[in-house]
Amino acid sequence: MKGKIFPESTNSYQDQAKILFNYYQQAAEKIVAEEERIEKEIAVLEEEKVQLEKEIGGLWWWFLTIILFFVYFIKKNALQKRITEIDCRIAGFRRQHAEIFRDYKVTKLGVVYVPVADQIKYEDRSFIVDYTGKVPESEVTLQLSRQNDLLIETIGRLEKLSSEAPIVESSQETEAVGTEDYSTSIQQINQHDYLGNLERSLRTISYCMDDLDTTSVSLPLVADQSDYLRFLNEYATRELPERAAVIPVFNKERYTESVEKFQELNRLKDSLSTKTQQFEDVLKSLMSTIANSVQAISALKVASVDKVVLESNKILYQILKAPYNHYSPMLEFEEIERIRNEQFDYSEDVQNYVPFKLRQSSRVRFNLVTGLWTSEDGNTTNTPFGVHQLYEEIVAPVVQNLMTENRIERLKIYNHIKDQKLDYLNKWHQDTDAFYRANRAESADIINLMQESLREYVAAYNTLISLQRTEDSMVQSNGELDSTVVDVVDNTAETLAAFELQSQEFQKTQASFEEYMERLKDDIDQKAEKFGYIEYYDAKLRDGYSHEAAVASKEIHALDERRKSLATVNPLFAKTTELPPQPNVEAITFEHISLNLPVIAKAALEDLDADPEEQEEQEEQEDVQPEAPGVATLSEAGPASAEEDDGDEELDEEYEDDGAGDEEDVDEEDEGEEGDDEDEGDEEDGEDEEEDEEDDEEPLTREDLEAMSDEELMGILDYLEMEYAADPFDREEAIAAILEVQNESDNA
Repeated sequence: MKGKIFPESTNSYQDQAKILFNYYQQAAEKIVAEEERIEKEIAVLEEEKVQLEKEIGGLWWWFLTIILFFVYFIKKNALQKRITEIDCRIAGFRRQHAEIFRDYKVTKLGVVYVPVADQIKYEDRSFIVDYTGKVPESEVTLQLSRQNDLLIETIGRLEKLSSEAPIVESSQETEAVGTEDYSTSIQQINQHDYLGNLERSLRTISYCMDDLDTTSVSLPLVADQSDYLRFLNEYATRELPERAAVIPVFNKERYTESVEKFQELNRLKDSLSTKTQQFEDVLKSLMSTIANSVQAISALKVASVDKVVLESNKILYQILKAPYNHYSPMLEFEEIERIRNEQFDYSEDVQNYVPFKLRQSSRVRFNLVTGLWTSEDGNTTNTPFGVHQLYEEIVAPVVQNLMTENRIERLKIYNHIKDQKLDYLNKWHQDTDAFYRANRAESADIINLMQESLREYVAAYNTLISLQRTEDSMVQSNGELDSTVVDVVDNTAETLAAFELQSQEFQKTQASFEEYMERLKDDIDQKAEKFGYIEYYDAKLRDGYSHEAAVASKEIHALDERRKSLATVNPLFAKTTELPPQPNVEAITFEHISLNLPVIAKAALEDLDADPEEQEEQEEQEDVQPEAPGVATLSEAGPASAEEDDGDEELDEEYEDDGAGDEEDVDEEDEGEEGDDEDEGDEEDGEDEEEDEEDDEEPLTREDLEAMSDEELMGILDYLEMEYAADPFDREEAIAAILEVQNESDNA
């Protein structure tokens, strides 16, 4: 580290030579450019002068008359005045050309050094403190818990809670816990003693971890393996020549107090090394204990709650079956099928309707041991046909007795309704038939007209062809009538072919129209049949429930998933019951349930125990690069007549941790000179670093996404602010969406 300014130099002597060369090169270029500019101006003026002299020479024709003679003198004087002005301007430019400054020289050139950083020892290594202000300050802290005794006591209580869990929790100290972040349907739950003590212990530990005695200092530390450290190693020096000029450009004293405080903290840490090591072991044990406890207890809690809910649902379903009379679907198959297919049509059932009735011998009873339904003859079934006792034993008999009392009056009403509907239907069919007949007649007339038009067109076309041939023959015969006789060409075959082709098109149109009319007729007949239906209210009121129960027993497969479980009680109950809204569970709930806390804690402990250098190498392998700063050091030299300029330097925003060593002054040399010079090499380095960063950003491929876990894919979707279904999570859809967004970003 001998120090230099330019990247292509090896020492300060080459820097001085380059500065002198650049200075004289710029001076020469400036002189030549000024001379060329002035010479160009003189050439333009001389050319303009020649043009004016030519104009003066062309004024002789103004002498032809006395009046024009005076005009000649006026124009000549004006042109002569312009020539005089041009001569003055040319003389001025020639004076400027002679007065161009050409005596550029360097009277003094020296090297000064500016302290930019210090290397300070820390334990078995060292760190570098930057003085330029380009590196942000880093806070170095030492933390100890103020509630150390309470923390140890709480950890012991937590270990006891994690080793023993009660089968049934007590409820002496219940606590309401908000769960609106996990579900908007269930916004709070009651937490009983065991889980409450567990959570309170965790909160106490969190409080103790937050209540820390923190002592810290802030220093602008240079990061290890950073571009700024490489910049210092290349351009700065630790070895100063004898009697070297050192200029304290940056305030070094403002960090003196922080450095001394940091060294004091270092000595304090050494004196408390035993206690600190014990405290670190406690924290590591705490992480593992919390992870294992929460993971195990959560799994047991979820499993026990699921089992309780499942068993309670089974008991509830058995209780809900109590109001029903259950029958064997095999023994009553014909009766159940009859009521299922019943239409309750008055025209068919007024004389022949048989009320729905199931035999007592077909009744089945539930066997608690086997869990099956058994009939009197020993037949068993899992899905009996249930009829509610209220409908079978009360509603049906009461309705039948009430309907018997006023049957005659109802028959009169039924007959009156039937007569009215028959009258309406007869009128309806008459109008419909008349409409069909009129349409068929009109369509037949249209088809005949189309065929007649086709025949007339073919005849006219043949006449036109014969006339054209006659005209052509008369033109070719030169007026001889005998030669103009045209033979009649029989094109009957062509006419028939054209007629047949057009006839097929007509037939297609006609067939399409007839199909439309048939569909219209079927629709009208269907609506007429629906209008003519008269519901047999007597039978529907008595056996409508049984009909709905029989239909529902065949539609179990069409129920949604939430209702299918209720079908074990009764299919009609599952179909018609009002369900509460489906609970809303946020995606974060499934994400938190799927976390493997012991694995996460183990990985965190491994990261704490890992060597920082190995972590940095791993980050480099994962293409995690820091921002490449733009580095520029600039030394300028001016003309000899100007005052000597101070050297400017610009440092990168990076951190560095150098190897072990004693505290040294790290100085960066700065060239002081008289003259102007621009340093372009450092700017090119900054552009190359930016291009390297752009090359490191490679898009994710399908193979990379398929190798990721569901949680990682969800994290990418959350970062891209894309909506997705967490349960169930569709990996293929998520990968396709990420690739699509990535392609759109590349195209943009």
